[in-house]
Amino acid sequence: MTDKKHIKSCILHKILISAYSLDINFTFQTLTAVNSSRPIFHLLPNAHLDPVWLWDWREGLNEGLATVQSVLNLMDEFPQLTFIRGESAIYEHVEKTSPALFRRIARQVEEGRWDIVGGTHIQPDSNLASTETLCRQFEYGLDYFRSRFGTHPTVAWQADSFGHTPGWPNILHAFGMTDFTFTRPQRGQFPLDTPAFWWKGSHGNRLLCYRQHWPWYCSERANLPEILDLTQKESSGFGFRNIGILMGLGNHGGGPSRRHILEVEKWREQHPEIEVRYSTLHGFFRALHSEIDDHPESDVPTVNGDLGYCLRGCYSSVQKFKTLYRQAESAVTEAECTAALVEQAFDVPARPLEEAWKAVLFNAFHDILPGSSIERAVEEQSAWMGLALHHAQEARFAALNELASRIDTSVAAPALPDHPTAVPMLVWNSQPHPFHGLVEIETSVDYRPIYSYENRADEVPLSVHDSRGRNLPLQSISTEHTSMPHLPWRKRVLVPLTIPPWGWHVVRFAWDELSSPSLPGGSPALTGRAGSTGITNGDWTIHHAEDSLRIERNGLNFWNTGRDISLQVVEDPWGSWGGMNEEVDSYQLDKVRETWRLTASEVIETGPLRAKLWTRWEGKNSWITLTFSLEQDSPVVKVDARLLWNERSARLKLVLPCSGDMEFDVPGATIHRASAGQLPSGRWVRRGTGGGAAGFASTALSDIDFSSDELRITLARATRYANDVPTGPEEFPWQPAVDCGELKFAFSLFSSDIAPDSAASALLHPPVAQMVHAHQGDLSSLGSLGQMKPEGVRVLSLQKLPTGEVFARIQNRNDHTCHATVEVSGGAGNASNLLPQEIRTIAIVPTAAIHRPREAAATAVSAA
Repeated sequence: MTDKKHIKSCILHKILISAYSLDINFTFQTLTAVNSSRPIFHLLPNAHLDPVWLWDWREGLNEGLATVQSVLNLMDEFPQLTFIRGESAIYEHVEKTSPALFRRIARQVEEGRWDIVGGTHIQPDSNLASTETLCRQFEYGLDYFRSRFGTHPTVAWQADSFGHTPGWPNILHAFGMTDFTFTRPQRGQFPLDTPAFWWKGSHGNRLLCYRQHWPWYCSERANLPEILDLTQKESSGFGFRNIGILMGLGNHGGGPSRRHILEVEKWREQHPEIEVRYSTLHGFFRALHSEIDDHPESDVPTVNGDLGYCLRGCYSSVQKFKTLYRQAESAVTEAECTAALVEQAFDVPARPLEEAWKAVLFNAFHDILPGSSIERAVEEQSAWMGLALHHAQEARFAALNELASRIDTSVAAPALPDHPTAVPMLVWNSQPHPFHGLVEIETSVDYRPIYSYENRADEVPLSVHDSRGRNLPLQSISTEHTSMPHLPWRKRVLVPLTIPPWGWHVVRFAWDELSSPSLPGGSPALTGRAGSTGITNGDWTIHHAEDSLRIERNGLNFWNTGRDISLQVVEDPWGSWGGMNEEVDSYQLDKVRETWRLTASEVIETGPLRAKLWTRWEGKNSWITLTFSLEQDSPVVKVDARLLWNERSARLKLVLPCSGDMEFDVPGATIHRASAGQLPSGRWVRRGTGGGAAGFASTALSDIDFSSDELRITLARATRYANDVPTGPEEFPWQPAVDCGELKFAFSLFSSDIAPDSAASALLHPPVAQMVHAHQGDLSSLGSLGQMKPEGVRVLSLQKLPTGEVFARIQNRNDHTCHATVEVSGGAGNASNLLPQEIRTIAIVPTAAIHRPREAAATAVSAA
């Protein structure tokens, strides 16, 4: 079996790092150093297991059973043997499928020979998942290990993940981790004089890290003596007596073999000058800490930054899965917050989201989310993410219906006989800060087509009344369907609304023969630019000029280079991981196959509140439509993209002509980068400084590269599935190209007038409009279930546990220390001295000052 781990490598780039901290206290106990001058080789038997890669999840999980059984049998045969195992998902499968094996594991844990490490649910990719997903990996994993084994592992274990986010050391400290071992990036890309080093966060917290001198976490069947010989040769220069050596077959499970054990015994006899012992990661790090306590600080190097980019093709492989993952990840987090708020306010049970969260966590695995698995596995994992998305939608739907049942959603009797009443629409803001902007609302304004307006559907008089009965400005827009265009029935409108933080606004939408909507104030969205097709809102202007698309802000070209955006197909013959040896050509992709032409454009929506410009760009084999939206007085340009991708050995890049400093959102931090080549990005990226900065946010996981005057975003990548061999476009035509077909996603462009986090949240978490039935209620049509102060602090998650406790995880995204407060119905939580980029989990405790009777609880912190 080909072992991908023997040909992968990664490159380190120094970048800015930001820190996390949670309210978790942990005390580390050192052991007394051994009084001996002999080097100590700590053998660390392990069996890294990819639950999904060249096989599906069923085979992967059951291989976990086979590996566990094999290791336990060897431990019975060889009482000196130890073993390390992380990932609670594997343990859960063993517990459910083979209770007898699980009991054997528990006995070895009690004896101290089986070492539970890592603390995560699965070994995730740490560059592509969200901050909250990475935090939740530890929350789920550590809770499982405490409940089953009464243990809290303190050594993090990432055998094979493709580099680590700059926020990673701070997350580890936040969950009580003191130490970290990994195998990539390797020495060739990240040279150190010693395998042990401190990895320092930006708030003074640090981890003791160990990357063994041998490249991999696994050994072949016959090369263990070679590993021991090489370790002996090189360890004299390490400066430490305690040396860690990972051993055991890996990838598809396996672990130590009988041959390994016998060869270790033979090597030990031949080298009495070396103390060779079977160890655990916790035991090894205890010894290493004890030894370091006796060394000058200068003997241990310190790393300030992240541990690199690795196998960079993974940042854009299988974009269709990455987009679905981001959608489900956002939906589950949002649904959990909504459900927790409603449950806290009304003391009603919420729909459980454990299975949805487990889907998010499992699919963050470093061969699933990066897109390096076989096609069949990708399809099955996509179905799994669809389940998570549906569970999230169910939970939010139930929570909003529960909320609506307490609210006054009544409507007035129709003024005309045999006329339908207005339809109440509950508009929900899932964010802890107020929403001010446009909301789309669609419903059937009658139960049958309105025949009196046949062939003049645009003339149906409509009205939307807000919570105070005021007639709102509106703009009638196209419905989602195109059937029966001559007969009006369902109608869709755009209205400006203000919604309180974590709050609702009930509006009434009607076919209304007796009312006329009010006219909006502010800057109108207009069309009709002389000599071209374009739209403007008085601030932004977008128009098709000759063969390019011009984007202007305040009458000037928005891009500081003076050029226009373009779309390029770039040659990319590399496999799923990119260059397996980090060849420069694999991450600096500059050979342009073709530049697409802007072939058509048309204004498809115009009115006083919003205008849309549809554009079509074509290449030889593929095309994309980009629909640009400008809203009244908005600092953001939203773009809906629909790509028909039919390429091989290539990637499509959106080229934004801008220059200046590069700032990236990454899991748990914002960082400045100057490195060339393909780089991972989170929700947004921004280039330039001051008023000239240009930002890009996306609903998909983004792969970014840049030159001195361009920012380039990969929109799709046509490699092969689970492929590590450079392959030309004409080779092996029977091998399917990844992402072939239609891809849909959205992105936004923004200026320095809006915080990047706000631009990303507006794209990922817009208000939700849900039709509800009309009835009287105790709560007003406008209200709030909570809020966060101050601005610039993000709520990563809000949970209500089965025990009744409520917790909020927050992050300070300001550039200054602040005091943060989270208020929900009947309770509040505070975080004092919250440092920039710091993350904390705070408890929401009952607060008499905002307590209200149950029926009025939701208005306790109302913005009505």
